[in-house]
Amino acid sequence: MLRSLVALLLAASFWLAAVPAVAEEDPDATEWQLRVTTETAPPKFHLLPDNSEQPRDWLGLLRDTGFIIGYQVLGAAILYVVPPSVSNWSHQDKQISFEKWWESASSPHWDDDSWPVNYIGHSYFGATYYTRARERGFDRIDSFMYAAVASAIYEFGVEAIFERPSYQDLIVTPVGGALLGGFVFEPFRNWIRSKPELKWYDHVGLIATDPIGALNYMAESLLGIKSDIRVGIPRSGGVFVEFRIPLK
Repeated sequence: MLRSLVALLLAASFWLAAVPAVAEEDPDATEWQLRVTTETAPPKFHLLPDNSEQPRDWLGLLRDTGFIIGYQVLGAAILYVVPPSVSNWSHQDKQISFEKWWESASSPHWDDDSWPVNYIGHSYFGATYYTRARERGFDRIDSFMYAAVASAIYEFGVEAIFERPSYQDLIVTPVGGALLGGFVFEPFRNWIRSKPELKWYDHVGLIATDPIGALNYMAESLLGIKSDIRVGIPRSGGVFVEFRIPLK
């Protein structure tokens, strides 16, 4: 299932490269904005230094999480209906019940998946979780914790319907994801964004390092979601609220 989801995300990344609006906002767009900011709260303590001034977008990350769960359910549904020769799921594997889920979720184990799947595939997924939280303005530690939570949601959620959660995946996804995201994805994305003009391969790089953001952009467009409500905590303290409605 993991390999199929990786292939799906990579294919979507290259297809979405033809949509430059993913990487940058339309400068000609007109929108109505309402901003409310309070600066009465004390500054937040940071375990690790972080020079970002972007407010944490809690509501945006919550929406991202909802989409992630939706993609997982959709991916499982696709693998459920395709032939066993494609999904590698037997008829018994496709038997779904609460009892089966509970039995799997309550008995994690050390899996015997291949090294690339456990340590490369899951690190990549962890890095996409980490990057999504960073794009929403969260600190490095916050983003690491989000990757851990997102991994647990998958392991004990959709995947537990078909197989037992994996201790390796629960560890490698957030740890490997934070290392890959913090030391590779983030500097790479900053380097691309520093260019005066982005080429098609720059958009491919941005999408490949944040496929969740790219897929969410397309999903929101298909669902006709035009407004954007952001609720964040500025670095200097207080509460930041922004409500935007594009007018065209």
